[in-house]
Amino acid sequence: MSDQTIDFKDPLWMTAWLDMALDMEKDKLESCPVKRDLMPGAEVAQGWGFVVAGYFLVEQSFKALLHVLEKRVPLKHSLTMLYEKMDLEDQDLLREYYTDYKAAAGWPQFPFGTLDEFLANLDGDPNKQETDHVGSMDWRYFPIEESRSTNMPTVSIEFLHEITYGCIRMTEFAANGNFEPSEQTYSHRLRWKRLEKYRDWLTVRMNSGEWEDLPDRLEVYWGPDYKDRYDLRLFRGKGACDYFSEIPDDFCLPIKDKRREIDAFDVDAGFRSIGVSRPLGRSSTARC
Repeated sequence: MSDQTIDFKDPLWMTAWLDMALDMEKDKLESCPVKRDLMPGAEVAQGWGFVVAGYFLVEQSFKALLHVLEKRVPLKHSLTMLYEKMDLEDQDLLREYYTDYKAAAGWPQFPFGTLDEFLANLDGDPNKQETDHVGSMDWRYFPIEESRSTNMPTVSIEFLHEITYGCIRMTEFAANGNFEPSEQTYSHRLRWKRLEKYRDWLTVRMNSGEWEDLPDRLEVYWGPDYKDRYDLRLFRGKGACDYFSEIPDDFCLPIKDKRREIDAFDVDAGFRSIGVSRPLGRSSTARC
């Protein structure tokens, strides 16, 4: 009774539409954020549309991933039940998206330490038939009905968006093998933005007359983060490679700390100093 036959879209379209819906929800939240209020119910009413859509986005992204993994998709709203049908490695990767966002986006006080705890909270209490959970229903009907759970589920819209984003990336990878999802967590997406400034800084540096045939070395551009990772560039011979990692204790090449130089770098002034204008039309490579 719990299973159904669903005519799923092609994975290409599923991920495209989920991405588009998620981007629109992020735009709406940025344009009209939920404001603090002395009455908690007023905050819930402000966030109602974002949260209801967020619930559905998480549920549908979970079901999309299960489908591309060729698993039976149940006719359930329980996020925990859907999550537990995933393979253990997929559960672990979604946990990483959650814990990474919690740390890198600055949410240390968020009350749920793990994704598992957050999902159980979102599900709320079992319904009367004990066949599903009522958390999403509590939010869906909040404006006119009393809560069906003992406690109204605690929700962060941003966490709903991050879980959805990670699950879409995992679905995309499971469908076509492109773009490793473990390299698209929030920390990595922040780093993609930083890389734009490094490219501009290196462009100015290499065209300023001060660039020379420097020896092999490791340059530090940013860090550390909560995992003791740094933005690093290794210069060896004629080549260079970028890394986002810890600095090995036994590293044998000279280490040059460039963090202050990069922090002080003014992109527009830097390009003017070498007699050119900054390239126009550059946009961020990542939507965080």
